[in-house]
Amino acid sequence: MPSSRLPWYAYVLGGLVLVVALMMSAPGEYQLARVAGWGELVAAGMPVCMSVYTAFAVWFVETRRKGEKGRGTAIVGAICALTMTLSGQVVAHWIAAGDMQSSMALTAAVSSVPAIVVGHVAHMIIRAARQEAVVEPQLDTHASEYLEEVSHEPRPDEPQEEPQQEALDIEIPVDEVAQARARRRPGRPGPSIEDLKKAAETLRAQGEEVNGPNLAKAMGRHRRQGSRYLAMLNDAPTG
Repeated sequence: MPSSRLPWYAYVLGGLVLVVALMMSAPGEYQLARVAGWGELVAAGMPVCMSVYTAFAVWFVETRRKGEKGRGTAIVGAICALTMTLSGQVVAHWIAAGDMQSSMALTAAVSSVPAIVVGHVAHMIIRAARQEAVVEPQLDTHASEYLEEVSHEPRPDEPQEEPQQEALDIEIPVDEVAQARARRRPGRPGPSIEDLKKAAETLRAQGEEVNGPNLAKAMGRHRRQGSRYLAMLNDAPTG
C-alpha cells in the first residue's frame, strides 16, 4: 500500500507558503490593533494572536486522534480562530480602503482577541500536558502474565485445574522468555517405573485405589501428572 507521507520538498513548500501567508496577514492585523488603541510595540503582537494562533489551533486539532477527549473543543476553537482571523483581515482592508470607519463595537471586538487567545491556548496546552502525564509505559500485560505463569511451579496440594488452550495474540520477546526460564527452579527428574510400582504397592497396602491423583500424591507431584504416571505404570511390563 503506498505511503501517505509527503516527499520532503512538499514540507519545504508548505512551510514557505505558511511563512509568506503570515507575512501578508501581519500588516492588516497590526493596523487593527492600532485602530483599537494599542501602541506600536504592543500592536506588533496582534499578528501572533491571530494568524499564528490560528495555525497553532489547526495543528493541535490535527495531532488529536478522532474521538479523543478534547478534540471537539479544539476543532471549535480552530474554526473560531480561522473565522476571527479572516474577519480581521477583511475589516482591516475595509478601513485601509476608506470603506469603513472604526466604531465602539469594532474596538471592543479587537480588544477581546488577546483574552480569547490566551484562554484557548491555555486550554489546549493543559489538555495535552494532562494526557501525556496519564500515558505511562506499560509492559505488555500478556507478557507479564506469561512470565508469572512460567515461573510458578505447581504444588501437590494445589487444586487441579482443567487444562485450557488459549490463543495468545502476542509474541513474547526472546529476552523475556530467557529471563523467565532463568528464574525457574531446576526441574525434578521424572519417576522411574520401579518408583511407580512401589507407589502402587503402597497404595494397595493402604487400601487406596491406584489411580492418577493417588499416584501423583504418593510421588509428591502435582495431580495433573497423575494420568501420565498411571499410563506409564499400565504400559510397564509385568514380571
